Amino acid sequence: MTEGQYEKEEFLEQDEEEAENAGRTKSVVALGVLAILVVIGLYVVNRLRDVSAVQDCMMTRATNCNDMVAPPTPSSVRP
Repeated sequence: MTEGQYEKEEFLEQDEEEAENAGRTKSVVALGVLAILVVIGLYVVNRLRDVSAVQDCMMTRATNCNDMVAPPTPSSVRP
């Protein structure tokens, strides 16, 4: 027996549960991306605030601006 065109398409359509799950998955992914962007934004703002403080100190021609900057750490220690 051959199936009609409409009988085959019935299995290709999403039911309500599959549509809800797909919508939920998209929402969770969007929320995760948004959370990552917020964390990155907070990090960038914090770094810009630190750089601005050092620049302000240097513009006042202060001699103790080194206290605001962490000393560099060597990438490799040579004996």
